[in-house]
Amino acid sequence: MSSRLPIVPESTEPLPRLGENTGLLSWVASIDHKQIGIMYLIATLFYFVIGGIEALMIRAQLAKPGSELLSPEMYNQLFTMHGTTMIFFVVMPFLIGVGVYLVPLMIGARDMAFPRLNALSFWLFAFGGVLLYYSFFTQSGAPDVGWFAYAPLSEKPFSLNNGPTYWALG
Repeated sequence: MSSRLPIVPESTEPLPRLGENTGLLSWVASIDHKQIGIMYLIATLFYFVIGGIEALMIRAQLAKPGSELLSPEMYNQLFTMHGTTMIFFVVMPFLIGVGVYLVPLMIGARDMAFPRLNALSFWLFAFGGVLLYYSFFTQSGAPDVGWFAYAPLSEKPFSLNNGPTYWALG
């Protein structure tokens, strides 16, 4: 005669990992595509606010003829930084963040193909933004070459500060 063992339902909860991060560190050290996508979107919102403030300062300068709110050098710096911010720190990262969040869900994957590379790309993006905005606090100032940085205006005779170096590195 045989005996039957009772059937025990399997648990659907994942097992805890050893040394799993919690709190803020779980976001900083995350390789989860959803968290990285959300970090891109939060950073995009942050840079959108900065770009909006730059746009308001530019428009305040142009609101009244002969306004001396900004010096010509500061106006050129804000114009360059506004264009760079809105394209390279708002529009493109927003699309990347939405893609990082949604594409694995849409194709039914558990995660991105290279999750650590995905996390590295976000942190390089964040470091580039910090480096670019650090140029405002240097003695030479931020880049003042327009957001296209076309050749004659970005060469030494027209841009005497180190701002374009920060622009290229950021």
